Amino acid sequence: MKLAHLFRVISLLSFFGLLLSLLAWIIIAEHSENFPTAAWLIIGVMPLLFPLRGILYGKTYTHAWASFLMLFYLAHGIGELYSGDAIFCYPLLEVVFSSSFFISANLYIRTLAKLRKNAQT
Repeated sequence: MKLAHLFRVISLLSFFGLLLSLLAWIIIAEHSENFPTAAWLIIGVMPLLFPLRGILYGKTYTHAWASFLMLFYLAHGIGELYSGDAIFCYPLLEVVFSSSFFISANLYIRTLAKLRKNAQT
């Protein structure tokens, strides 16, 4: 159970780290004047609000589909890193947090499944 708790804590830290780094990136960093900040917030941060409740309550189903949502952020971060803009710390944080959430959420689900299986036998 301690291992499952560790993976859950890592996934929570990664999720909120990604959320806060995206907010900082959108609010602090310079963007094109053609695309308003509110639109960036809706496109970038709004999808993270959908699984928030299930992740806070430790629901395995929410962790499962939220980990696939992280693949979008991972691809976006890699694309931004590859494009070579002046600011590279925000995309790097996006890649680190999204990949760590993906890995830790999947390990959390597997660990809980093994614990439930062992408890039934």
